[in-house]
Amino acid sequence: MSRLRPHPRTRRRPDRHPDHAPARLRAITWSIAGTLAFLYLAFTVAAAWPGAQAAATGAAPSSGPTTAHTMLWASAVWLGLALPAWLMAGIAERAPAVGLRRMSARQLLAASCAVFCLAEAPMFFVSALFALARTHSRTLTAYSGGSGGSTLLGDVASSIAAGISEEIVVLVLPVLLAWRIGEVLTGVRLRRRGLLVLVVALTAVRLSYHLEYGLAAVPLAPWAAISVLLYLRSRAVLPLMLGHAAFDVTLALVNRIAIRHGLAPAVTVFAVLTAVAFTTALGLVPRVGRQLTRAA
Repeated sequence: MSRLRPHPRTRRRPDRHPDHAPARLRAITWSIAGTLAFLYLAFTVAAAWPGAQAAATGAAPSSGPTTAHTMLWASAVWLGLALPAWLMAGIAERAPAVGLRRMSARQLLAASCAVFCLAEAPMFFVSALFALARTHSRTLTAYSGGSGGSTLLGDVASSIAAGISEEIVVLVLPVLLAWRIGEVLTGVRLRRRGLLVLVVALTAVRLSYHLEYGLAAVPLAPWAAISVLLYLRSRAVLPLMLGHAAFDVTLALVNRIAIRHGLAPAVTVFAVLTAVAFTTALGLVPRVGRQLTRAA
């Protein structure tokens, strides 16, 4: 006699029911993860606070270049707090619940290019328009800070560290915590309001440690909100990490072009790279679809 199989609609999805550790262990690991995430935010916000205060008073000059040693040290701190927090959450929850969905290399590349085009590229072009407006406005210049960058090694290290650590602290952990809270809530309206509050709250958290840029942080808001929406839709964090890190590395190179040759050549180079990412994503989508069809 064949075994009775549950109807597909009644099967539990592993990413929607992440419990797989004893309650006591989950409490311990979540306490550690929460503490490390809090320290991460405290460290990053404290570092941005002096610049934010200066920008609020209308005295926000662009900071000078940061040494590679400082950037490497900061990158080590970011990863040293975020990665163990992610590990602790991974011990308490299933892999899909902490953003680690199964993806082939093609799927990962296609999704990363899509993130670059949907979230990162619009932020760059809005920031470029803002930078152009700053050249014609003393007010925007006075209330907008900037970063002097670092050496190429320092910029690359901080870009990779930021791409990995930020998505853990401001996406994976709070979204999973919100999902836990949402289990208790009932009613469609209440859950929809909770979703809106979550997007706004995580956008604000992301912007909190960019406030040293003053008004120049405004173009970052759409990127922060779109990143939240993309993660809520996909529950896959690796594409967001790769897209973020790739953008930051690209930005470090483009900024060097802007300093030497002006804003227009820098925007042109970035536009070409965005077109390459867009073409790559479109080219991989049919192949990924065929792979999924064959697997099914």
